Amino acid sequence: GSALGSRRSDGGIRMKSQKIVLTGGPSGGKTTLAQALQKEFVSRVVIAPEAASILFAGGWPRRKDIIGVQHQQRAIYYTQREVESLLASENPDRLLICDRGSLDGIAYWPGPGPGTDFLATIASDFDKELARYTWVLHLDTAPSSYYDLANPLRNESFDEAWKLNEKIKDAWSKHPQRFVIDNNENGHFLEKLQRA
Repeated sequence: GSALGSRRSDGGIRMKSQKIVLTGGPSGGKTTLAQALQKEFVSRVVIAPEAASILFAGGWPRRKDIIGVQHQQRAIYYTQREVESLLASENPDRLLICDRGSLDGIAYWPGPGPGTDFLATIASDFDKELARYTWVLHLDTAPSSYYDLANPLRNESFDEAWKLNEKIKDAWSKHPQRFVIDNNENGHFLEKLQRA
């Protein structure tokens, strides 16, 4: 076998499941990029939708107090993990593109440490979570002039979104294949999408 696959009993190569996580602060273009990749590579990729959107659109009781946020971040983590596992098992020969990843919860976790409380509460650690993804593509939050407030599931101001963006960037900083797509000088999203 190799880093990308292993031998099948018939002598062929079985591809190891490959996962890309699209991450970054709110209004970075993650969902739009995922949709574009799905259209472009329809038979070669499968998209794992954002777990937070699944929960919040489904009526999860969204809270801002510490206990409420802790419950919702654990629910997001476990939903994310199960959706990824299901789609990877159903599509072993496709690239799995995840709209957000498991370490994003660190940025939202209301605690004193840099994610250690979040990781402890889900019985995991940085190495385990980093190893779940082959590549990490971080899309910075859009500049303030382009920040999207039309999304009914988004409740962060631009300043809150930018702080989350930096926390998320830090959470993934140790991944060996992390790429950051920043905003260009003009703030044009199509150019950012093309670079991604």
